[in-house]
Parts: sequence; C-alpha cells; structure tokens
Amino acid sequence: MFVRNCWYMAGWSRDFGIDELKAVTMLNEQIVIHRKSDGGLVALQDRCCHRFAPFSLGRIENDDLRCMYHGLKFAPSGKCIEIPGQSKIPPQACVRSYSIVDKYSGAWVWMGEPALADESLIPEFVGIDDPRWAMLPGRMDYKANYMLINDNLLDLSHIPFLHRYSLGASLTPEGVSRPVVTRLERSVRIQNWLKAESSQMIGSIRGMRTEIWQTYDFVAPGVFLLRADMYPLGTAVQFPEREPSGVEPLHRQFTCQAVTPLTENQTCYFFAYGPWRQEAELMESFYQLGLKAFNEDRTMIEAQQVNINRSHGAAMITTVSDSALSQFRRMMDKMMKDEAQGIAAGSSSLDSEARA
Repeated sequence: MFVRNCWYMAGWSRDFGIDELKAVTMLNEQIVIHRKSDGGLVALQDRCCHRFAPFSLGRIENDDLRCMYHGLKFAPSGKCIEIPGQSKIPPQACVRSYSIVDKYSGAWVWMGEPALADESLIPEFVGIDDPRWAMLPGRMDYKANYMLINDNLLDLSHIPFLHRYSLGASLTPEGVSRPVVTRLERSVRIQNWLKAESSQMIGSIRGMRTEIWQTYDFVAPGVFLLRADMYPLGTAVQFPEREPSGVEPLHRQFTCQAVTPLTENQTCYFFAYGPWRQEAELMESFYQLGLKAFNEDRTMIEAQQVNINRSHGAAMITTVSDSALSQFRRMMDKMMKDEAQGIAAGSSSLDSEARA
C-alpha cells in the first residue's frame, strides 16, 4: 500500500512552533511532532507505551515529552526517562522515534527502517524561502488514495480541459506537445512545449503570445517540482523537444508540491506556486490561481475515487499520455516489492536465530 523507506512531508516548517505539540497522521501511523529549544524537530509515535494515551495531549518539558495521563516522561529518542512513583525503568518502556529533518521550508519524516534514513534522498524541494522565487505555502486534504493525485500530477494533458478556467485558460489541446519522458533513479522527468495566448496577470509578457518550456521531475514517493519558462513565438522551432540554450526567458514560474498519504483513502497535499523573484508583487495572485486549479483537481479526483470504489475492480484503459504515470507506478511497485522482500528476509533471519 505504501513505500516506507522514503521521506514524506509532514508540514511546512512554519507549522511547527517551539513549545507546541502537533499531531499528524502519516501512512496510517499517528505521530506527534514538536520543536526543541535549539530549533530541531522531534517526531515520536503518538502513543504512550503505558496505557496508550496520546502524547499530543501531553506537555513539553525541557525538550522531553510528558504523558499527561500518568506522568511518564520520554526523551527525544523515545526512551522513557521517568515514571512517577517508580525508580526502575524497564527497557521496554520506549516508543518509536522517527527521523525528521527540517529542510527546504518543510518537515520531512522517514517512515521506514531507521537505519536506512538518508538525508540526501530528500528531493530538492526548493521551498517557499528560496530567494529565487516568490511563493506562498498551501495545504489541501483529499478524500482519495494518494496514487490518484500522483497520476494527476504525472499527466498534465488534463490542463486545457479540467483547468480551462484557471491554469489552462490560455491553452488549447493542440498547443500542448507530446511530452518527452525520462526515467531516472527514483523519479521520472517530463518535458514539453506549450503554446499560450498572452496572460493578463504577468506584466512582463502582457499582450504577447508565448511558447512555454515546461520541465518537471516527479520524485518518489510523490514530490512534484515544475519550472515553466516563457519564450517568444518561434523558440520551440529552434529547440524542438529540448530546453532553449543561450536564450533568456520572458518570464519564469515554479511550483513545488508534495503528496503525503494519511490513510488508504485520505491524502494531504502541500503546494506552493509563484513567479520568479523580480515579479514578487504577483505572489498572491499566483497563490489564488493555484488554489483555484488545485480545488478543480480535488473535485475531480474525489469524484474519481467514488467511481473507483463502485467499480468492483473494473480495469481502466490507457492512452499515450499515461506513459509517465505508468512508469512511475511500476517504480513504486518495485520499491514496495523490494521492501516486502527485505522484511521477509529479515524475519527469516530472526526465525533462524531463534531456532539456533
């Protein structure tokens, strides 16, 4: 159901304040996150090992966490360090501690095997604090399986149709070229040209028809990083199926998005969308445009989930535009299979040791 040996975004960095406990659900697991006095983050299983009371109803004491049901106190490592009325603390008095990293304006949690947590695997999310872009943070919750949202982001041929009153207002289906899809180690890269009428929102290209070079990476388990550069008409002819070189764009915009499964059919979607820094005055306009488009996505995807639930396993057909999502699904399936085999091998090893 989920790939666990990956970093998932738990929230924007600004969502986690000092002396504040925040409960989150990720991959069917309840987690409580708090920020230490030095600014670092702590993520623990949100369940005291004594009577299973939630830590999110507890309190922070000098970076430690006290359960406010019977007073047990736990260090950031998850180890119990105090039991009221009892001097001896049993070794099993502990809870799971998750690796958590504050990076690219977000809090990233490793949901898999702790020994495999590799900070270099966090996608280059850029984030809202990057000085090159002017973006505001957003969050949206879906009543749908996370892979449907991944599929939506992997096939942007829907933009002229689903987003005809927002992102696709200046596009026609004929103006969207077939994308070039490249398989990378933990991601797929999609690149293509779009032809657009002038945008009334963007001052630097107002009154001009443009061609847009769109390139984005979709990184496991569900991180979307897209840059769109706008050029004068004729640029696509000079540079077919590749990014222009030696030509300055008229305008640039960027969006970073992260899909985090909460449960099998509930998903959290973090997003930021905006122009390059020299048009920072458009930041709010871009946020509102993105919000409108992403609500259009949510309406469609939640309705799609309802139909899937009623379909009794009926098969979907595929089209040429499904290339990227098909490759990404195969990648995710392999990652899940490899994890399952690793768990099975570990269990067999433990069984052999126990028999010995």
